[in-house]
Amino acid sequence: MEKIIISKLREFYILIGGLLLCFILLAIRIKMTGSFFFLFLVWNLFLAFIPYACSLLLVTKKQWMQSSWKWIPIAMIWLLFLPNTPYLISDLQHLQHSTPDVIWYDILMLTAFVWYALFIMYLTVSDMQNLLILKLRSRYILYVTIGIFILCGFGIYLGRFLRWNSWDIIQNPLGLTNDIWNQIRHPFINSKTWIVTFGYAAIMILSFFGLQFTHSKHKN
Repeated sequence: MEKIIISKLREFYILIGGLLLCFILLAIRIKMTGSFFFLFLVWNLFLAFIPYACSLLLVTKKQWMQSSWKWIPIAMIWLLFLPNTPYLISDLQHLQHSTPDVIWYDILMLTAFVWYALFIMYLTVSDMQNLLILKLRSRYILYVTIGIFILCGFGIYLGRFLRWNSWDIIQNPLGLTNDIWNQIRHPFINSKTWIVTFGYAAIMILSFFGLQFTHSKHKN
């Protein structure tokens, strides 16, 4: 437990540093332009932290993994909100609203937010991998992780293009289910759905396993 606490403290310092950088860049942008247009990034970062909070809870309460009624609901919430973390990649589309005099800065700022979100994703998925080892054989972890990223890619499509939110599974489950079924039932008509899904999934897979490889190499 002491090693976990030390590791999480290091993560915390890095996360705080990254968060300060993102907020400073956003504040400078607001000062430069007088526009609050990109203030939504703060909300998106908040949503990005929800899966991290869920996995952190399970890591610090590892004994809960012995009780299905404790860890499964938290894991479901984690999976439900996880697409919000890499969702920030899709916020790059807002560069179309940037004027020529500030687009260079907006690229810098949005890139910082995207990389920060991908780092949060790396941390929370790594934690969940370590927890799933307690429940699954290690050879299945890779396939489960890839499946999670594909689901995240699909979640990004639902959020960005169909404008669904994570809490709509409670507010409007029938409408959400109907939209999901329509995408699955007509895969060729909805080819854009799967291009977006697997495109974002590929970015997440490369980012995650790239960071994981770098981290393991550094440890060795």
